[in-house]
Amino acid sequence: MKNQLYVKDQLVRCSICGQIATQDQYGNGECKNCGWKFSKDEEMLEKKAGISYPMLVTPTTAREQYRQGKPFKATFNEFVNGLYFYSEMLFEYNSEVYEVFLKANKNSKSNDDCYIVFCSKNFQQEYTSRKEFENKANINGVLLKDMWDKIENPSFMYCD
Repeated sequence: MKNQLYVKDQLVRCSICGQIATQDQYGNGECKNCGWKFSKDEEMLEKKAGISYPMLVTPTTAREQYRQGKPFKATFNEFVNGLYFYSEMLFEYNSEVYEVFLKANKNSKSNDDCYIVFCSKNFQQEYTSRKEFENKANINGVLLKDMWDKIENPSFMYCD
C-alpha cells in the first residue's frame, strides 16, 4: 500500500504554467498540464544553488522553456551547479550514458577542493576545477558546453 504521507491531494497553482497542480502535505508535487515536478523549496534552491529538485532545471529556465513550447531541460550551467550541489550527475549522448562526479582530494574540506571526473564506459577525463571542466570537458574533441543542445536527460544520479 502506498504511503499516505506522500499522496498528492492538495490543489495548488503550478509555478511554471499557472494551471492547477497537486502536491503532498510537504509541498512536493507535479503538474499534469506542463509536467513540472516541484518541491516547496524550488525558489530557495534556485537562489542558493542555481538548481531545483527534482527537475534540476530552475523555475526561471522552466518558465522560459514552457513559454517557448520546449521540453524542460537544464542548461549547461544548471547541470554544473547540480554537480556542485549533489556531487554526482548523469546525461545521455548518442545512446551512451555519461557520468560526472566530484572526487575528493586527500585533504578536501569542501566540494571546491575536489576534482571532477567525467566518464563513460569508453573514456575518462579529470579536471582540477569547475572552470577547467567548463572550458575543457569534451566528447570526441567537441566541448561539452558547445554540444549541450544535443545532450539528453541531464539529471542527478539516482537509484531505481
